[in-house]
Amino acid sequence: MQNSYGPKALRTSVRLTLAAIAVSSIPFSVTADEQLDAMTVTANRMPSLNVLAPTTVITRADIERLQINDLPSLLSRQPGIDMTVSGGIGKVSSIHIRGTNSDHVLFLVDGVKWHSATLGGTSIQDFPVEQVERIEIVRGSRSGLYGSEAIGGVIQIFTRQGQQGFTPYAKASYGSHDSKQFSAGVSGGDELTEYNLSINHQSTEGINARTDKNLDKDGYRSNSVSANVKHKVTDNVELTASILRAESHNDADAGKWGSAAEINTSNNTQQVLQAGITADVTEDWALNLQLGESRDENDNSDIGGFTPTSNFNTRHRFVTLINTVNIFQEHYLNIGLDYIVDDIDGSADYAETSRDNKAIFISWQANVDQFSYLLSVRHDDNEHFGSKNTGTAEWGYQFKPTLQFVMSAGTSFKAPTFNDLYWPFVGNKDLQPEESTSWTMGLNGKNDLFDWGVNIYHTKIDDLIDWAPTSYDPNIWVPTNINQAKVKGLEFDISTVLIGADISANASFLKPEDEATGNLLARRSQRLANIHIDKQKGAWSTGASLKLRGHSFDNASNTIRLGGYGLLDLRVSYKIDSDWSVQANIKNVFDKEYQTVKDYNSLDRTGMVTLSYTP
Repeated sequence: MQNSYGPKALRTSVRLTLAAIAVSSIPFSVTADEQLDAMTVTANRMPSLNVLAPTTVITRADIERLQINDLPSLLSRQPGIDMTVSGGIGKVSSIHIRGTNSDHVLFLVDGVKWHSATLGGTSIQDFPVEQVERIEIVRGSRSGLYGSEAIGGVIQIFTRQGQQGFTPYAKASYGSHDSKQFSAGVSGGDELTEYNLSINHQSTEGINARTDKNLDKDGYRSNSVSANVKHKVTDNVELTASILRAESHNDADAGKWGSAAEINTSNNTQQVLQAGITADVTEDWALNLQLGESRDENDNSDIGGFTPTSNFNTRHRFVTLINTVNIFQEHYLNIGLDYIVDDIDGSADYAETSRDNKAIFISWQANVDQFSYLLSVRHDDNEHFGSKNTGTAEWGYQFKPTLQFVMSAGTSFKAPTFNDLYWPFVGNKDLQPEESTSWTMGLNGKNDLFDWGVNIYHTKIDDLIDWAPTSYDPNIWVPTNINQAKVKGLEFDISTVLIGADISANASFLKPEDEATGNLLARRSQRLANIHIDKQKGAWSTGASLKLRGHSFDNASNTIRLGGYGLLDLRVSYKIDSDWSVQANIKNVFDKEYQTVKDYNSLDRTGMVTLSYTP
């Protein structure tokens, strides 16, 4: 039996999500209420129950259960995601989805693109996990809906949401390396208006970031606030607004070329805000308008060395208009317009400091008997490099209510950054976007014992940007479209309940390689696996997680090998009463020493105790 949902459910879901862009689930028979709970919108950029793309959803309950308080670690426990970190909590971190580059992932916060226009990546280490309500991950090509960056996939973070009633909440934690965390908030509202306001502080003395520099501790601290409000003007019109702001201070030893005494400090600000309106124009037509802005601000200073003080500030602003139309039962059309402007300023003298991008996209999703479809096309017109067309095609067949086969193909691109194009003296204004083609085949199943999925995929990326000598002077190197790469992979995930314990596992086997040399792409492992086991009995809850990562190479020539590792985490929770609970965890139980970036230490064995109040 196929899921179905009519215009009312469609309109309700659009209002609940308001242009935020989510993911989700295998389509099985559920009730109407369960349909609204399961409905998500990132993979298809419209409300969907029958999502064909490989997806993962992390809820607030999952975060509390795993007791993970940094975003890179949380993401690295999900299928198909690898992570590197340069020195512990708060230090520069990167993730790779399905072996693609770290800047081949599109990050969204409440529907707003979050990135640095100069570096091209996202400061995921600075996002406060305590401000997260839900994270939705789509693996695979998605530029046909979103444009630049979505080669490896899309990750959307939803900040804490309001609810009817009045609910205060608070948490305090203390652990190894003088690590502290304090958070508090209030959620409330009525039938017309819902709101949430929360604050968070996180700090740690940290560890010595580098093996070959000062034997000191490189600390980190962050303060953040988020607010979210949703107001129903009429039965057919709803307004939303949200803001998240996180300010952090980071100490780190100098990089490879710094002196032994040199210490770098940085002050960073991440800010995301949005406002939107959703209107039911007719029974079958929902209109969504959203305006938003994200900022990435970075100020660096140097103590005891020779690196000058620098600052880089980037601003991403956009407006999106989306029309979602129920053409007829089980057939939905999405027509959208995006207008984007990126601005930068700072200490560097860039040749250009602003560019815009105009785009139109159309997508169609349908369920007909046992068949499901998604088709999307998108046209981007960029002020710098001109036009780019991308698309996505997906097809699913439901053999029976418990088994579905899926095939998909897509094209994507990654726009060159301001650093690539306009960095003083070495920027290359002739750069073109990196381009990719990819396909995926998968099986998804669900029965009384197991939920499971398995996918094979292939991604080919052309015109990768790398440094190369110029034709007029071999001693001058500039960013150039010279590299090609391909990634082949197999991934699976499974969950079950056994002897009263919730068990889930995922594993990825992949080969991310440089086509010219046959070498593995730097800092990416060919083998990844995670296992989570949790059991609740009365007021007690206990759990364990095992993370396994195979070896990787720190450089493109594959001459610097970084060993694989396994990490065991243990956790326990006790509910004192209906409102109060205490948690404790030990990470890296066996105190494994490992590196994901050469010469940068990773966290040793750590522990933390948490007292929380949640009515």
